[in-house]
Amino acid sequence: MFVVWPESEMPLREEIRLALAACYDEVEELEELEPSEELIWGVTWRVSGAGGAARGEYLVWAESRGDLSDEFLRSALPPVDYEAARNCRWLIGVETRLDVDAPQASFQEQLRFISEVAVPGLVGVYDDNALIMRSGQEVRDLCACPVPPRAGTLYATHAKQAQGAVWLHTHGLLRTGVPDLDLVGLPPECLDDGEEMLHAVVDALLAGMQVGEDGRIELGEGLTLRLASLTEAMPAFPSSVPGGLDDRTGEMADHAGDRMVLLDATRDEPPVDALVRMQRSSTLYKSRDETERQRTLSLARWGTFGQLFAMHRGLDWSFHVKMAYEQPSCGSREHLWFEVLELRPGRVHGRLISEPVDVPHLKSGEQVWHPLDRLTDWLIVTPQGSYDPELAGGLLEDPL
Repeated sequence: MFVVWPESEMPLREEIRLALAACYDEVEELEELEPSEELIWGVTWRVSGAGGAARGEYLVWAESRGDLSDEFLRSALPPVDYEAARNCRWLIGVETRLDVDAPQASFQEQLRFISEVAVPGLVGVYDDNALIMRSGQEVRDLCACPVPPRAGTLYATHAKQAQGAVWLHTHGLLRTGVPDLDLVGLPPECLDDGEEMLHAVVDALLAGMQVGEDGRIELGEGLTLRLASLTEAMPAFPSSVPGGLDDRTGEMADHAGDRMVLLDATRDEPPVDALVRMQRSSTLYKSRDETERQRTLSLARWGTFGQLFAMHRGLDWSFHVKMAYEQPSCGSREHLWFEVLELRPGRVHGRLISEPVDVPHLKSGEQVWHPLDRLTDWLIVTPQGSYDPELAGGLLEDPL
């Protein structure tokens, strides 16, 4: 990742080392890199936390800003940060190897390291793996989270549409130990559901769900699809279709290699049947660890939800909560989305927007009061985008 250095003076290695020494118990130099035309200086540091607990090894270097375009910065950063980033001359690179057994926690540690490296202030961070720019506020929110970020924070999903078909694909997953994923040849109306499917597959793989020898993976009741390598999948698609072989060479060569394509469970074609079933039922398998992570974070940042609801209720924002209800047939719990109508201390009044699978006393459209202990997630939808508990705090710092 690359940290924007907003000062005109070149970043000094010693000032960054001193900043790290003020944060970590130990900062040990492992290797120094030779300066070059592109590299001003570079060093590998091992940092340790309280009691000597290892926190990781990081390669840190300084280089000129290069081709980080003004247009790209403007599209990703709020105005104040954009002005600082637009005038920057230097970047600080920070590279590490994530722990594939706990990639989200390891990524959060990297962001915390980065926040210390940004001595003049955290303006923006370019994530070269995911090909996205993160604002300083986003990084601060992720660092301050009481739990590691959701898996979707570690990668980006890109879409290309042409010839009446959509190609959805990810960037940034390889660092988690999971290959990047592709959906090729989707009907345009399946775009949103396709993105949800990609996220569900990633969550399942990171949770340790096993893929069968035939590549099959089950995302939910009756939601089975197949993962195939590019070598296996590409012959099923015309080379000119978005995501076909023409999009895997030359300047697009980074879309080849260690990637997997999502296919129908039995046919060499997009998993449209599974996507249709997803539209009819929102019940997807989710690991207990991920459910608990979401629940803990949602409750910890419930105050942010309440403040924003009070400020923007009745305008062009909508507020949603996910509540857990017991399934009488199996003793498990089903997680249902409600649009929030009213808040009271310890209670939420909402209109059910999901279609329950196995909660007989609830029907879609029904208005219900819920105790807050059922809460497992929440989402705020604004004209500029959607904000979950990880990122919604920025709406208070920099209101839309």
